[in-house]
Amino acid sequence: MNFLRTMSIQRVVDLLKVKIAGEPMKTQSSLNLSGGRNIVFSQTEDRGETTLTMQAGAGGTLGWWGNFWDTTTQEITSTTTAYVVALNSSDPDNDGVMVVDGSKLTPMTPANYNICTSIQFTNGNAQAYDAVIWFRKNGTDLPDSASRITVPGTHGGINGHMVFYVSIAIHLDANDYVQLVWHAEDVSIKLETIAAGASPVYPRIPSVIASVFQV
Repeated sequence: MNFLRTMSIQRVVDLLKVKIAGEPMKTQSSLNLSGGRNIVFSQTEDRGETTLTMQAGAGGTLGWWGNFWDTTTQEITSTTTAYVVALNSSDPDNDGVMVVDGSKLTPMTPANYNICTSIQFTNGNAQAYDAVIWFRKNGTDLPDSASRITVPGTHGGINGHMVFYVSIAIHLDANDYVQLVWHAEDVSIKLETIAAGASPVYPRIPSVIASVFQV
């Protein structure tokens, strides 16, 4: 039962019958069960039989997940160099997924995952330019994972903006990690963090948002 973790409940009798998800199971006289994040147990007694039910808790899922973003503006100095996308912030409720070395999306458990990313491109040049974004797994570019977008030029003294979104499904084993990588055809293209609005009020716009979900 690798889903049973952290703090435990215990019932000690000479002979105990337990039902988990409706299936009967005999245990030893000492039963040590623990609910991890997003796991809730309910227990009922009927004629000496204990029925234990496991279900998703307030989080709504038993899958591993993580949400990350970056609050800096990421720039390039060369149009012939590939740049790894940085991620400097994370949701405190992340469960089983982390960012290592500031860029490596790293699940702690082998499984199938969906990786989604939203990137705020800006262009400070009057001419429109292209940018390309793709995925790397364990330092190697993933075949057929790249996308190209055109970031519009400035208008009325305001930078051109383009939000790019893409997701992939991928199997990751122990110690695997995924990175986002990009390049642009002009150094005026940036991944820009934009300050929160005042009138009307709206939240800060991170340069990058990346989410990982077990599927």
